Amino acid sequence: MAAVVRHGLLLVLVVGLAACGGSSSPAAGLGSKPTTEHGTARFTLAVAATVGGSRIVANETGTVSFTDRRAHFYKLVPGGGLPQEIVLSGPFTYANANVDAALNDPSVKPWTKLDTRRLSPQQVREHPDELAHVRAIAYLADGVAKPTRVGAATVDGTKTTRFRATVDPRKVVAGTPRVAGAIRDDYPARPFPADFWVDADGRLRRVLVSYSTPKGTRITLDGGFSDFGTEIDLTVPPAEDIQDITP
Repeated sequence: MAAVVRHGLLLVLVVGLAACGGSSSPAAGLGSKPTTEHGTARFTLAVAATVGGSRIVANETGTVSFTDRRAHFYKLVPGGGLPQEIVLSGPFTYANANVDAALNDPSVKPWTKLDTRRLSPQQVREHPDELAHVRAIAYLADGVAKPTRVGAATVDGTKTTRFRATVDPRKVVAGTPRVAGAIRDDYPARPFPADFWVDADGRLRRVLVSYSTPKGTRITLDGGFSDFGTEIDLTVPPAEDIQDITP
């Protein structure tokens, strides 16, 4: 369905058209658990693509659960008009996918509802997991090898230590299979460099990955987490404003 918002920020960017040295001190216990153990967090994610000297950026911000299918977030993509709002509640995906049309035609319901349990395997592939590419940012830390300490830094008012490391995507997927699709779609297949900003409690406050595709497109993913354990507002508009698009 054209109205359903897919997670493919990376695809949108590519079709629509990354520091410094440090000591060799290893990061003690660098991993996802301190970030995910609170169950939820507020997140930001910016995905940028540079092609032929032009740089375009897509942004997401909201709240996400690491334990079940719950999230409430906003997307702003190049040429996307109004921000896209998405609420994930169990098997249901709600989105303000028709809001532009509703502004011009009062008979159009601005929101859509999709029951993912009714999707065929092919339709599931066409509507990727909206959560996996956000969660994957945290789980990258589980694939780290040979982290080195770069230095101290402050991220959104929080004191952190910055580490640079190589991430083996196979280790990430082996530890958390549910993010396999996001790892495959968003990151190189071979080990790649990444920077991690870690607070005093071991939580990931920022993660930065930058690489070039085989065709020379420069991709940068810059994500972060905060407000760990926050509540997720799953409130959606009244039924009269929602069109059920379940097949």
